[in-house]
Amino acid sequence: MKKYSIILLFLFIPTLVSAQLWKRYRKQVYGGVGVTNFLGDLGGGNDIGAHDFTDLDIAATRMTVNAGVKYQLNQFISARGSLTWGLLKGDDKNTKQEQRRRRDLNFRSHFWEASLMAEFYFLQNSRNGAYRLRGVRGNKGLKMDFYLLGGIGFMYFNPKAELNGKYVALQPIGTEGQGLPGQKSKYKRTTLTIPLGIGVAKSIDRYWTIGLEFMYRITYSDYIDDVSGKFYDTEAIIAANGGNRDIEKLISSGELGNGAQGETRGDPSQNDAFMTGTVTVTKKILARRRSRPKF
Repeated sequence: MKKYSIILLFLFIPTLVSAQLWKRYRKQVYGGVGVTNFLGDLGGGNDIGAHDFTDLDIAATRMTVNAGVKYQLNQFISARGSLTWGLLKGDDKNTKQEQRRRRDLNFRSHFWEASLMAEFYFLQNSRNGAYRLRGVRGNKGLKMDFYLLGGIGFMYFNPKAELNGKYVALQPIGTEGQGLPGQKSKYKRTTLTIPLGIGVAKSIDRYWTIGLEFMYRITYSDYIDDVSGKFYDTEAIIAANGGNRDIEKLISSGELGNGAQGETRGDPSQNDAFMTGTVTVTKKILARRRSRPKF
């Protein structure tokens, strides 16, 4: 019986060691680079603004980078604060849906997002062996960690459209009559976001981890692409902007007759969303041990 007890003790040593050593690596910093894909009224798949994964438009894929800090609350949950920059793009020329192609609108928008999220590690096979000590070997397996992410963010965006090789901000123009007498106020260029996702990570050594994250962001704005409701009287918008005839080209073109008032421009029943895929690198910061007072 004593023999079996000793064997079991040695089998559980790696787990016991890992269960204690994670406390020395609570603080972490990370950075990432990846891609974005917009899900809204403009561009997309062959349906009218599905705002989900079926509306993916590969041609509109653009870049994103992020950085932040993490704090491990326990063996399974970490909290993190992030700052993300990216570029969102949508163009009706990229879809085969007839109505959207006739509308012929496009936009791009840089965005900044500050967020607070939680990571929940539901499968850990990498970090158990990450805190390596001499003579102590981690558990064998996939050697990968899988986790879920979720939280809340605050985002700034500024949709622009291309005109004569330059990008012009659309929100000040009021392309759907915003700001004109009897119409809605101009929309805010900020919104709350709900980032949700899944990640996979691999510990390279006791300090460094490389990972891959896929995120879907719900937003509380339908104007990230400057499109939501119906076309407004083009002449009234031009007059409100000092008679600038170039605005006409920014509002619409094609068979919709430069956006006759009342014609469908977007779908106000669904807010915009977007996805990101990011390769991340994380560094653990070793906590200093408190020195014992000398007497």
